[in-house]
Amino acid sequence: MAFTLQPLEAKDVPTCVAIYFASFQNAHSLACWPRNNAAVREWWENMILTELDEPGSQWLKAVDTGTGVESEKGQVVGFCKWRFFRIGEEVGTELPSWPEGSDEQLCERTFGAWAERHPVLMGSRRRGHWYLEILATDPKYQGRGAGSQMMRFGLEQADKHGMEAYLEASPDAVRLYERFGFREAGRTDTWIENERVRPGVWYRNLFMIRPVMGGGS
Repeated sequence: MAFTLQPLEAKDVPTCVAIYFASFQNAHSLACWPRNNAAVREWWENMILTELDEPGSQWLKAVDTGTGVESEKGQVVGFCKWRFFRIGEEVGTELPSWPEGSDEQLCERTFGAWAERHPVLMGSRRRGHWYLEILATDPKYQGRGAGSQMMRFGLEQADKHGMEAYLEASPDAVRLYERFGFREAGRTDTWIENERVRPGVWYRNLFMIRPVMGGGS
């Protein structure tokens, strides 16, 4: 299959939010974000729209250009956000206000812990780094190369400038990231239980760093 990467546009945002909800079916995502809640969906759409012009951020969409099915050509099948942190740039830990209907306590506890770990692991580095903040592929297209193409975009930038790359990984994505050279640098285990996830489960989140693999310029 053939995909092209293009800048994400405002008109793509509702499709991208739908892709995110469809592709992330782990206990943490389901517990945080009720899928049938209009306020939660609106919050996600507004968050992406607000961050499209964020300095250092690259929002990309993967577009189907070669399925052979005419009705699917030009369809957005995935999206990602890569964020470039320059040398000495501070990694922020401030959290947003969570939408009505979300599990605000769980969001605060987990996203807060992840946000605090990022500068601990990367803030003292002498080099800048590229941060994969989000990557999602439509389940119908998973395993066909769109996700790998979005991964390579940021890693090629990191290699070009001789920088590390960083991400937080859900358990089902770890093997993919390891194939691209990422290695575990830490983890958190969180007990998750609410009306959407019952009985409760332990959820593991991994922090992963890809070492410098390019000579820089």
